[in-house]
Amino acid sequence: MRTTRRDFLKVTTLAGGGLMLTMTVPVVAKMLQEDKEGSRVDFNHFLSIDRDGNIVFQLTAHEMGQGSGTGLPMILAEELGADWSKIRLERADYDKKYDGLIRPTTGGSGTISWYWDPMRKMGATAREMLKKAASQQWAVPVEQLSTKNGFVLEAGTERKLSFGELADEAAKVEVPEEVTFKKSEDYTLVGKPIQNLITEAIAVGKGNYGINVDLPEMLYASIEKCPVYKGKLLSFDDTEALEVQGVLEVMAIPALQPAEDMTHVQEGVAIIATSTWAAFKGRKALKIDWDLGENRNNDNQKLEEIIESAGERFEEPAYRAGDYQKLKAEEGYREIEATYENPHQAHALMEPMNATAHYNGDSCEIWVGTQNASKVVLNVAKAVDIPEDKIAVHVQNSGGSFGRRYYPDTSIEAAYISKQLKKPVKLTWTREDGIRHDYFHPYQQSKFNGLINEDRVVGMQVKLIKTQDYVSGDQLWEHPYDFEHLEAFFNPVDGFVHQGAWRSVQVHSGSLGKECFIDELALEINKDPVELRNDLLSKEIEYVAFDRPTRPGQRDFGDIVLEHRRTLRTRNRSVLKFIEAEGLWNRAKVVGAGRGFAMDDFFGETVCAHIVEMEKDDSDWGVKIKKITSVLDCGIVVNPHFGRGQVEGSIIYALSALKYGGIDIKNGRVVQSNFHNNKLLRIDEVPEIEVHFVPSEEPPRGLGEPATPPLAPAVLNAIFDTTRKRIRKLPVTREDILA
Repeated sequence: MRTTRRDFLKVTTLAGGGLMLTMTVPVVAKMLQEDKEGSRVDFNHFLSIDRDGNIVFQLTAHEMGQGSGTGLPMILAEELGADWSKIRLERADYDKKYDGLIRPTTGGSGTISWYWDPMRKMGATAREMLKKAASQQWAVPVEQLSTKNGFVLEAGTERKLSFGELADEAAKVEVPEEVTFKKSEDYTLVGKPIQNLITEAIAVGKGNYGINVDLPEMLYASIEKCPVYKGKLLSFDDTEALEVQGVLEVMAIPALQPAEDMTHVQEGVAIIATSTWAAFKGRKALKIDWDLGENRNNDNQKLEEIIESAGERFEEPAYRAGDYQKLKAEEGYREIEATYENPHQAHALMEPMNATAHYNGDSCEIWVGTQNASKVVLNVAKAVDIPEDKIAVHVQNSGGSFGRRYYPDTSIEAAYISKQLKKPVKLTWTREDGIRHDYFHPYQQSKFNGLINEDRVVGMQVKLIKTQDYVSGDQLWEHPYDFEHLEAFFNPVDGFVHQGAWRSVQVHSGSLGKECFIDELALEINKDPVELRNDLLSKEIEYVAFDRPTRPGQRDFGDIVLEHRRTLRTRNRSVLKFIEAEGLWNRAKVVGAGRGFAMDDFFGETVCAHIVEMEKDDSDWGVKIKKITSVLDCGIVVNPHFGRGQVEGSIIYALSALKYGGIDIKNGRVVQSNFHNNKLLRIDEVPEIEVHFVPSEEPPRGLGEPATPPLAPAVLNAIFDTTRKRIRKLPVTREDILA
């Protein structure tokens, strides 16, 4: 939500005394409800202050390791002038009333950026109300007062009042319509590496994770799913399963048609038991006959054939500037081409997928770690056939997500089972379930052609084929490089498996080919790859008309694209200027070693560049990554401790996919099943990582995903510089490097 002047804060006094602030807007003000005792408002409250000065922050964003439960209260506390040691965190349940006030989902690296203005407004408004209460008590102008470390202070004196002492009176003053925000040079919390508020609870085993939920009379469930995408259940024999100690019941799970097409729930057979382990053991004793359906014979080779066929039938370009085809036919121009393959990737979560549900006849409660509680409500309501306002979602922390927990399939399944049993049920997936029934990163092939005239790159053509019918993050009008002649084509094809968001969504697919091909073009014209990028960013981007209708009052799409590309150009150039000023690219040039570079933006927001330093060695891979230096233009960094952690995590995540990723399909089944054949990077494989943030006064932008997309192309470019082997696909094996 972007806060405007029309936003205001509703203030109430807590039943036990104190101040509570609730953020809303006039259009939904009537939705606020208070009880007769004047206790907390039951709508979208973020901040309360008790008489002891304790400040309770209500977390509505999902915490999945990125630090949102600390970053958000840091912003609010900064404007408030709070004592950080007094901050307490509470997890707020999902409430549909939040929709429209705050972002209803957690993803797209958008939590901090979306909440930046609302949190500042909340903190600044509370600050002014506390100051007003103090000014009335002391009979001094409010302009003489300030807040610091949980106190209101009077300038020129030693007088001070704690927030707790002022809370009751502050609740009675008029809410200011306008507030001013602190200047960045006065920040005492924002920009500091503050420890995560949930660390202690996690360390002692009290982390609020979905897999830890425990309810009275709760039963446990596990589902054997059809191993082939969209296959169906024919019959099952549960005789031996029911003989397993602890197994109580076995039931068929039908094709639970979700409320949205992008969520498909596989048919299967559920084991109900007195423990998760009994349910797992009972599953192994099941005998099931499946109708494997039209996907039964699918495999990687068939997918490659479909991709190849799609590559021969492109129609009109999605975007065109200049006239690539006309220029190609003229003398003096030569064309180079390359094709890049980005495979399906699994999420490989540490905490297995799970959900707990309690169907109560006319209502249903869900306990789940989810990035999108509103989607849980929508789909569970359909699965158990009750109104959406009868669904309560208690959002839990997650042990990793990377886009996977955006999809509500476990909640749908748990709710359905609970309805049949009329008891609370915890559903837990096995590690094998999580990998074989994942929502995989889509498969993409990128075909690039470039036109060269002497020492200039004058044109580019790209043809994208993807097992998904949308291409956001890949369209070439989104990138900042300027080519006089440009064509972009897109062909979607049907996939053989579930597909969905993977860390950095689609941008990872688009970045691989684009950033590798820039290096190939640089080699052809004998130019340093970073210098070529500087050249392609030096020309002012021009307006290009788009053949799409606009409604009255709607901006011309060409103007939107122009503004977008100019913003990207500015941010990309700021990263390159920082790299040049710090000498980071030149520093990486070492005799006997190689270096690689790549950069990209994440959905037009944060721009990230990686410099990879590499050398040959006798390891299992044939080369060793010595160091990765990352530079990001991401606006103000609220907490550099979390920021660096997110960049480091993205790098390790992307390196795992580069070395060990990719999904194999055989006879319609996903071959990979656990960490033995879907490996993750080991600690001794992690190179030195150095992270730099470009100084900025702009509002914060995302950091959870932007470092993932440019990592793979930077490594592939480094491999070429080190070995002279040009690799254009993932994963990269020892055979690829040493062949």
